[in-house]
Amino acid sequence: MNPYKVLNIDHRATKREILAAAALALRERKYSGREIAEAQKELMDPISKAVYDFIEFIDLEPLEERLPTMIRPTSGTLPELHYLPDFDQKS
Repeated sequence: MNPYKVLNIDHRATKREILAAAALALRERKYSGREIAEAQKELMDPISKAVYDFIEFIDLEPLEERLPTMIRPTSGTLPELHYLPDFDQKS
């Protein structure tokens, strides 16, 4: 769970903005109260906020969405895999 997405805020949000976003999220009821409280707690703690800031910086979700189309062969058949016996030989 990404607390920034739960609270619908940017990583540059101040503590006051985090509290306001948590109140708004509770009114909107998109997430449970427990998830909202957990997101607020994680972003109010400077250490866990730094961790989530780093994770947000390297967010891989867009890549995960494109991955199935990137590895899907265009011809409709899978390419042949060739066995390389050189790596399995014992010295």
